[in-house]
Amino acid sequence: MLKNERHDTIVEMCRARGTVTVREIADILGVSDMTVRRDLMELSEEGRIVRFRGGAKTTDATMGRSLICEPSHLERQLLHIDEKSHIAEIAATQVREGDTIFLGSSTTVELAAQCLPTVPLRIVTNSLPIFNLFADGDIREVILIGGTFRHHSGTFMGPLAEGALESLGFDKAFIGVNGIQDGSLYTSYFDAGRLYQIALERADERFVLADWSKMDMRGFYSFHDLDPDDTVITDPGISDEYLEQLRSCCNVLL
Repeated sequence: MLKNERHDTIVEMCRARGTVTVREIADILGVSDMTVRRDLMELSEEGRIVRFRGGAKTTDATMGRSLICEPSHLERQLLHIDEKSHIAEIAATQVREGDTIFLGSSTTVELAAQCLPTVPLRIVTNSLPIFNLFADGDIREVILIGGTFRHHSGTFMGPLAEGALESLGFDKAFIGVNGIQDGSLYTSYFDAGRLYQIALERADERFVLADWSKMDMRGFYSFHDLDPDDTVITDPGISDEYLEQLRSCCNVLL
């Protein structure tokens, strides 16, 4: 991972958790404590984080901003595990026998896939990790759409993937996002946003899986505005203020 990518990930960890220790950062990024301390010193000098002995914390200036580089798949798996597990269990209860569902490529949706009932389903996904969950075969049919493979996130994107979705229909679509701000859904990449926009348009029911850290955050690309037919599944860590904002424009489960 390049230094600027490490720096963006550290800022995101601070923003998401409030405070983070040197040891936690080193474990997630797979670097030495010395490297982390040097990164924290530079980030502190730039005013992006507040450094303290043994760790760092967020600054008001980082709130509501988007990242140039999103954390890797492995890094995202290690963030907000309890919140994501809570959301995943709720999401899985929305699936019924015989459904055709689209599962997007987020770590929260991956957890939801693990919680799905073992009943006949048709699962369509652009996520290689989700496809691998069902690779051994059971009574659930799984379809992995093609496209350009993005190793960083384990996903298939691009025109081929979009073309595959445009000819399909879903009972339900489940996606994750990089942020929700002012009722709009954001992702870090145009091709990801375009793909999920198509998936949502092709679904009878739309579910957005987003923990509290995604609230009031924007990404690079806005791809969908929430409406009363949408459902956001979140966790009890969401603030009362933002919960009220969400309920004014869509359904909310938590």
